[in-house]
Amino acid sequence: MSRDEFSTAIKLPVFIGESGQREQFTDWMLEFKAVAGVKGVEQALRSEFEKELPSSDSGWETYESDGVTLDADGKKHRKALEMNAKAMHLLVASVKGVTCRNIINKEKQADSNFITGKAHKVISELENRFSPNDRMAGTEMLMKLNKIRLKNANENPLQMIERIEKLKITYASQSKKLTDEVIVDHIFNVCGKLYLEVLSRLDYAAKKWDLMLTIRI
Repeated sequence: MSRDEFSTAIKLPVFIGESGQREQFTDWMLEFKAVAGVKGVEQALRSEFEKELPSSDSGWETYESDGVTLDADGKKHRKALEMNAKAMHLLVASVKGVTCRNIINKEKQADSNFITGKAHKVISELENRFSPNDRMAGTEMLMKLNKIRLKNANENPLQMIERIEKLKITYASQSKKLTDEVIVDHIFNVCGKLYLEVLSRLDYAAKKWDLMLTIRI
């Protein structure tokens, strides 16, 4: 399969934006950026792409057909506009719901000289809306951690750890991180009665290993 065939065949992820969907948003963002990368427009989703864009998005498509030859900067700007337009098209097709559509339409109307809108600004606003870095988000993260427990005595503890790791990834953008110390304390708290002896041995081994490393250093 050629690059063009793969680019056409790849499935576009869909995010229906409503409140309280941080985990779904994180998954969607990962997949959407992968699609944008395959389509060759992931760069247009980054804030630093702003410096690649001209001040206006109108008229560029007719310059050469009108006999106007673009210089190096002009060609660079036109390529950036094409990348941005494709990224915006992908966003329109990929996000659903009133909140997301409002974000896109607001960006399209923000600058009369740039009616296409800027994809990196849409991404930034989506992140602010569905993955905010604030005190409430940190509190929400800890509340969700406290709800992660072994479903029953027969469940493999590794499955619970995987759910914790998913939570850690979901809130990775927060200034207040889900540290390994907090995670270990939580695991001891919820698994202590079932796996007390094993956990105690693991904790002892970990501390002994840290001590040995410290002595060697």
